[in-house]
Order: sequence, then structure tokens, then C-alpha cells
Amino acid sequence: MKAFKPAHLLSSGLLFYFLLPYVIFLTYYRFSFDFNLAELFWVIKNSLLQAGLTAMICVVLSLPMSQGLFALSEKWQSITLRLLIIPQILPALFSILIAFSLFDTFPMGSIGIIILFVFTNLGFATLLAYSAAREKLGALPVISEIYSLGRYGFFTQVYLRVLRRDLIANFLLIFIFCLSSFSIPLIVGGGRGTNIEVLVYEKIFVEQNWPAAFGLCMVQALFIFVISYFMLKNRKSDEKAEFSSGRYLESYFGVLLIFIYLLLYFGGYLVGLVKSLSYFGFIAEYWAELASVTWFTSKALVFYLLLNFLLLWLWLLDYLKNLKFNLAINMISVSTVLIGFALYLFFPLTKDFDILKIVFAMSVLYFPGLFKLFLQGPIENLHRQVLISKMYGLSSSTIIIEIILKQISQKLFLWLSMLTIWFISEYALFKALGVQTQTLGLFSEGFLSSYRLPASYIMSFYILVYWVAVMLILYFSLKVVYVAYKKFIA
Repeated sequence: MKAFKPAHLLSSGLLFYFLLPYVIFLTYYRFSFDFNLAELFWVIKNSLLQAGLTAMICVVLSLPMSQGLFALSEKWQSITLRLLIIPQILPALFSILIAFSLFDTFPMGSIGIIILFVFTNLGFATLLAYSAAREKLGALPVISEIYSLGRYGFFTQVYLRVLRRDLIANFLLIFIFCLSSFSIPLIVGGGRGTNIEVLVYEKIFVEQNWPAAFGLCMVQALFIFVISYFMLKNRKSDEKAEFSSGRYLESYFGVLLIFIYLLLYFGGYLVGLVKSLSYFGFIAEYWAELASVTWFTSKALVFYLLLNFLLLWLWLLDYLKNLKFNLAINMISVSTVLIGFALYLFFPLTKDFDILKIVFAMSVLYFPGLFKLFLQGPIENLHRQVLISKMYGLSSSTIIIEIILKQISQKLFLWLSMLTIWFISEYALFKALGVQTQTLGLFSEGFLSSYRLPASYIMSFYILVYWVAVMLILYFSLKVVYVAYKKFIA
């Protein structure tokens, strides 16, 4: 029997931290399927339809759009890629606002959900297809031109065959994101578009059928686990081939689709904001409440960022001990409602515990996914340097600060910026937490839910300005902390 080591304690402790909401829920209620089976099949059908159609549309449209990227120069490819990922990483609040502005009467139910899901995920799907092509096709586009295979022959005989597994993985990844979404269905789902997450929320807060809610969460978790298993199982770790683009891989129709997509997102937001400027006086009307909301959000944000820095430090210590990331890194799509309600049960329902609930729940929900998205790859690229540093006996703190964090500073700042904007714009999780105090996200969602779009647009712009101000403060604060650290160890 293996001895239990302190390194195992750290790994187990981190994993337990991110599993704690599930543990809390299990201690309160038993697993149960005490609900209408017809309702269960109806909501599963809704969830599968919404997630499946969205993933299919995104993957199909991503093919010409990714080829449109190859028709651009390298400089414009880089700029366009950054623009395409913005709808995915910005909070759902912005996509909902833009979509509401584009339609005189936005379709509620599953159709509205699918439209917003596609609007949010299409740019990300394009990035995935583009990256897969660069990694897997190698010189095949040029070779196909030399042998005059033709565009149709290249696409059917080469492109789709080589990238088949990657396109399936892209489909499953977007499917998982949509299946576990709560923010968008909560606003636009209505009665006809209820998905699993919204039904869980209704079982908890409307019917108070908590065992059934947990049963639904388990059904959802099983779906996600099975899909994730096959997605990881089918993923190849082939060595990257030297890439050469060609005429067959370029599509000017794809350029047009990219232009339309970005125009709808950024142009739609800008037009909606300009139209809302005449309502700017509402800030004076709500000034006292807005100041109170901003102050509370700022206090909670400070504790939230400090907790995430602590988790990052422990996470990296665990990585240095085991030379692999904690198992919790795979928790990229967990139930928002389950996490929120578990803590709703565990903590007293008073304003005194609002910050604690918010900070804990947000870290559990977003830390693993954002770490995997922004930091895992750059840190893994430093694996050899980490090994050499350990061989030379450098301390863990020196390796973390001087070897890891120093070399991934840009990705680290991007990770922090996403933690910040998602925190200040969040509203769905806070509803599930039963938060008694208004935050910027809840304040904005209140205007959106009551269809006061101009006020909601102004609040979204206020959130963007607040976000930029916070990131400037963080940037200079981190510079000061690093200089102080260097002087301390000198």
C-alpha cells in the first residue's frame, strides 16, 4: 500500500475544493427521479435539439469561414482571429443585447436559443477549424494543386478525410458548451425552450423538488461525461506538419461570411449603444443605486482575484510536485445551477454571506475552464525548463515566479481579464446563489429582462469601462509587486 504524501494532500485538497458543491448537495438530499418522465424526455429533447443544431450549424459554417481566413494576409489573419474569439469570451449579456437589437421582435424559445448559441460560438468554431487545418494538412493543399486535384476533389478527398476527427471533436465541444448553458436559456428560453439547466432551476426555486433537481443534474452530468470521454478518446496527438497554404484552401465567400459575422456583432453593438446615448440621463436617476452596486462589486472582485491568485499558486505547486495538472482541470462544463444551489443551501440566506458565496462559486465554476483555455498550453510548453530548474535545485517559488509566470505574463494577464469581465457581468449564477445584494451583472440583467434595452446597453458600456479601469489598476499593481519582490530577494 502506497504511503500518503503531502503532495497527494495538496492534489486531493484542490480536487476536493472544486468538487465541494457536489459534496454539499449530496449531504443534503438523496438521489431521486421523482418527477414526470414525459417532462424529462421533453426537456432532454429540447436540450439535445438546441445543442445539436447549434453545433452542426457552427461546424458547417466554420468550414468556409476558416478557409476565408487563409485568403487573408498573415497580419489580417492574426487580427481577425482575435476578433472572432471575442463573442465566445465576452459574457452572454453582450450577445443577448446585440441579438435583441437586431430583431424587432426576438423569437423566444428554442429558435431564439439556437440563434444566440450560434451567434456566440461561431467565431470560436472558426478558430478551431482554422487551427486544425494548420496542424494537420501540412503541404497537402499545395500538393493537391500540383496534381490538379481541383477544389471539390481537394475538399472531399483530402480536407474532410484528414480533418474528420477534428471536426467531430469541434462539434462535441460546442455541443457540451450549449448543453450546460444557463445564462442564455434563462433569458430567451421562455416556456417552450426550457433546457435541463433551466428546469433544474425551476425544480429548485419554483417547485422546491430538490431531489428531482439533483437527479436532473446527474442526467446532465452523465451526458457531458460520455460526450467528453469520446471527444478525448478520438483526439489524436499527431506531430504537427509544416504547413503550406494554397489556392484550394482559400475562400473569398468565407471572407464575406466573416465580414458579415463581425459586422453583426461589433456593428450591432456600436449601433445599439449609439441609439441608447439619448438615455444616458438614466445614470443620474439611478446614481445612488449604481454607486452602491459598483462598490459592492468592487469589494467582491478584490476577494475573488485574491482567491484566484491563491488557487493559481497552489495549482502550480501541485504541478511542480507531480509534473501534471490536477484532475480538476477537466471540469470545464459543470452545472451552474447545482453549484449555486449547493451554496445557497450551505450558507445562511443573509447579505453578510453574499461576498463569500459569490467568490467561492465563481472560482469553482470558472477557474478550471479558464486555466485550461489560457494557461495550460503555455505552461506545458515550459515543461523542459521546469525539469531542468528542478534538477538544479531551484525553489518552487523561484520556478513559479521566474520560470513560469514571467514567461507567460501576457497569457496570465489575458486570464485575469477574463476572470474579471465574467465576474462583473455574471447574473445567472448569482440568481442560483440567492444573492441578496445587487451586483453590476444583476443590475444590468434587470434592465435586460424588463426589455429596457437602452438602459441595459448603457450599463454594458459602463461594465466595459469599469473592466478597462480594473485591468489598468491590475497591470500597474502587478508591476509594483514584482519590483518589490525583486528588491526583497536581492
